Amino acid sequence: MKKVLSKIRFTWPLLVLVVFYGYLGLHVLSGSLGMLKWADYSEQVEKLEAEITRLQDHREALEKRAAQLRDSNLDLDRLDEEARRLLSVSDANDIVIWLDETP
Repeated sequence: MKKVLSKIRFTWPLLVLVVFYGYLGLHVLSGSLGMLKWADYSEQVEKLEAEITRLQDHREALEKRAAQLRDSNLDLDRLDEEARRLLSVSDANDIVIWLDETP
């Protein structure tokens, strides 16, 4: 009986250490910050970078549109177009074709 108790006393720390390393290894692979999630994060980064470029292009288009309505370089055709669009007013002889500006 003493041999069995002595054997258990010397092997249980090793067993606990192996289980602990196995637990850590499992989380290194599949945890929320593990290797498998890293691939998902890199794909998500690519998608978000594409969205950032799309939004930057949209912002540039809006800034260009707003610049045309500033006092310093007022584009009268653009002002007339905006007024007609917002007020839904046109002459009887006008042919108005509204284009959808969303991508």
